[in-house]
Amino acid sequence: MSLVFAAILTLVQRSDTLVPALAPRVGEATPVTIRVPYAPIIVKSSGVGTGPATIAYSHTRIVVPRGTVLDPSVDAHRVAVAFENGRREGKQAARMGAVFGVYFALLFLVSTYLRRFGNARTRLLRMQLGLFAGMALFVTLAKVLLLFTALPELWIPISTVPMWVAVSFDRRTAFLVNVTLAFMAASLLLFDLPLLTVLITRGLASSVFFRNKKHPWGMVPAGLGGGVVACGIYAAIRVIFEGSYSAVVDLGDPLTSPLVACVGGGVLAGLIGAMFRRPGDRLLGAVSRDRLIELTDLDQPLLAKMAAEAPGSWEHARAMANLAEAAAAAIGADSLLVRVGAYYHDLGKTIQPKYFVENLLPGERSPHEDLDPDVSADAIMAHVVQGAKILRDGAIPEPVVEFAYTHHGTQTIEFFWHKCLERGNPKNLREDFFRYPGMKPQTKETAILMLVDSIEAASRTIQPPDREKFETMIQRVIFTKLRSGQLDDSGLNLEDVRTIVSRMSDTLVNMYHGRVKYPWQRESKESLSKIVKPN
Repeated sequence: MSLVFAAILTLVQRSDTLVPALAPRVGEATPVTIRVPYAPIIVKSSGVGTGPATIAYSHTRIVVPRGTVLDPSVDAHRVAVAFENGRREGKQAARMGAVFGVYFALLFLVSTYLRRFGNARTRLLRMQLGLFAGMALFVTLAKVLLLFTALPELWIPISTVPMWVAVSFDRRTAFLVNVTLAFMAASLLLFDLPLLTVLITRGLASSVFFRNKKHPWGMVPAGLGGGVVACGIYAAIRVIFEGSYSAVVDLGDPLTSPLVACVGGGVLAGLIGAMFRRPGDRLLGAVSRDRLIELTDLDQPLLAKMAAEAPGSWEHARAMANLAEAAAAAIGADSLLVRVGAYYHDLGKTIQPKYFVENLLPGERSPHEDLDPDVSADAIMAHVVQGAKILRDGAIPEPVVEFAYTHHGTQTIEFFWHKCLERGNPKNLREDFFRYPGMKPQTKETAILMLVDSIEAASRTIQPPDREKFETMIQRVIFTKLRSGQLDDSGLNLEDVRTIVSRMSDTLVNMYHGRVKYPWQRESKESLSKIVKPN
């Protein structure tokens, strides 16, 4: 994958040099904009009278707009033509190979990071394909802007992709993507240093400033904030290279002003990110808030199926949703995603609902009483695999499907394993046979659902329902998960755990709070006591 996208980006980077018709010719209108990177140019004076000639450096950036007739008497035109001819002459194969090597190294490092250190969704090939496609798209957009407009290159809006990544995944991944994308965009102008620095700074600042995932239009002020930070960095670079810098002179022509471009590029990136948020989510394999809200509709066919075929499991899922949403909100996780995950995570139980105790009627015989422990365990574990299949067949987004195959992690079904041992383990089975075939939670959201799955069921046994008893039970559940390593990859820290214990204890106390008895209830109790009173 890295090889394919590196080849595509190499063609984008060298596209103008591969077309002879785009080469500039003196005396003719240039077919594309010619840009000479910001660099020192030697200025030589012949001296005054018999005085010696002097040589000085003058840092400058040359932009010859598309359609300009190249005049050999104009110094800027001569430098631009010489620069472009130099790019087209010499060993083109060696240059393309070098560009390809740079792109391949960058993409391979990103892919390796995502596979080894990213969360579960960033390890998916589909997500990486979408991310690389989005990066290639914005590099192509930058190339078009450089070739066919005279706008300053600082308008390039690559901050959009890092903000999408920050929303869909995490800021660490967004920072890596931003730096990589900045190098790719800067390579279009021979790694122009001010351009590279501005793109990196603006992208990092924009990702940091964008904090509320619920409001995608917050990308616009985040982009504005990133642009303001980039302005300060750009001015500092100019002072470092030139010794002085005048913002007033710079702002004299807004269309060519680098400061305006710094801010405008950030705002443009925010606008693109907000306007195309849903396509961006689909590209990265994420799910938008609008789609999540749609999935909470109880008329959704899969939810209606669960309510009809596994009503006990459905009520358990609804109770879990309230607990999980409160816990997620307390630690700053995606509470809406957790609620949707709670609704759909047990959908596999609709295949054989009677194998789960919550779907049995009072007094109804459990089918497990007639089965061997290993057969019972296999039937219970099947709901994880079957649930994921049902959800994928129903076109449910992958971030929601993830809750189905992680809510039990790789835990052992202890009840049937111990039942097997009590019978002497006649089939010589190992404990692994009774272990769920899923994977450990890879995000805070899926970890919360795993905890709530056990906590909600255990909460029904707490009598009386006071806070201290709930807190002890929750701590015991969490410690059990920690001891078995189920939370190792979730990203939950000790502060998150402490907050979750406190919030879920409060929520359970409020759920099981006492009520005043109505008069008819007291009368019924008194009547019942008279009936059962012994003579």
